[in-house]
Amino acid sequence: MAEIIEGIYQLLTPFPEFSYDDAKALRRQLEEHPRVTKGLPYVLPYLIKSGGEIALVDCGWNTDNAYKALEIGMQEHGSHPTEIEKLFITHVHPDHYGMSGRLKQLSSCEVVLHEKDAEFIAARYFAPRPLADEMSLFMELNGVPTVSAPGMSMGSFGMLDKVSPVPPDTEVKGGETFKVGDFDFEIIWTPGHSPGHICLYEPNRKILMTGDHILPTITPNVSIHTQTHGSPLGDYMRSLEKLVDLDVKHVLPAHEFDIRDLKKRIVEIEEHHEVRLAEMLRCVDRGGSTAWDVAGRVKWATGMLADFEPWMQRAAVGETLAHLEYMFELGQLSKVMRGKHLYWLPV
Repeated sequence: MAEIIEGIYQLLTPFPEFSYDDAKALRRQLEEHPRVTKGLPYVLPYLIKSGGEIALVDCGWNTDNAYKALEIGMQEHGSHPTEIEKLFITHVHPDHYGMSGRLKQLSSCEVVLHEKDAEFIAARYFAPRPLADEMSLFMELNGVPTVSAPGMSMGSFGMLDKVSPVPPDTEVKGGETFKVGDFDFEIIWTPGHSPGHICLYEPNRKILMTGDHILPTITPNVSIHTQTHGSPLGDYMRSLEKLVDLDVKHVLPAHEFDIRDLKKRIVEIEEHHEVRLAEMLRCVDRGGSTAWDVAGRVKWATGMLADFEPWMQRAAVGETLAHLEYMFELGQLSKVMRGKHLYWLPV
């Protein structure tokens, strides 16, 4: 795949439902004709190769197709997965973290992850049943019909066989620097999409690896669920401000394609959320609405809530909650328990 600058290479690993060749073709099409995607066909890991040292930022799902794609991509630049010394994971979602255990076994690499995402590994990947039960109750609290809540809580179980989990060797907080050959990477903590999401900034080459925090045409799902606290969307918006004044020439996201104008994209994302916040506020009844009510009224880029698969419904409810909680933080909404359900009301 592509050389960004000497020593940094953009690779590609497909999602489970895509072949490597199909994912590469979609990558070319998307860059030539940018659009709002209705699915994510691939992950873009980044190979760092300098001074005899080899590191990787993100990896992809733990499937044979994804591993083969990673192997091919690394071989194009004279390296191999067995040679990885450091594996930086921007966040613990399966498309970024899924192959970590396999790569750790192959290379004995140092796995680097933020401490807040490290907290989720056991509950999500080693013993997920209690988390699913908690999620079912959480869905019901937020107005999801009792008959639908269990299916929504189990929506991600089908992904577990595509994740090879491993605890991190190094947990970061943000602010740390890592040297890889001639490169000096600073860890920037950017919570929102996940509580422990990180970006990697190389100030000398003016490169920013953004994971899912900043993407070219879409915005990441920012949700509230049983493993989040506070206001994830508020955290996300504040995290954007951490990056806006960085001197950056290359923005390297984990999906879609690389971009150049960081400030412009941040403004676009902020404007998108202002529009979405206003829409959700209009969807809250004067007498109060649950998150399920509001999510069912919002027009999503991929359709309407009733037509979604259970895992997508869960993501939509979680994203709705994040917006409602942010408006509560801003003083635009109040919230109240009525029986077993949480209702949101305009102020």
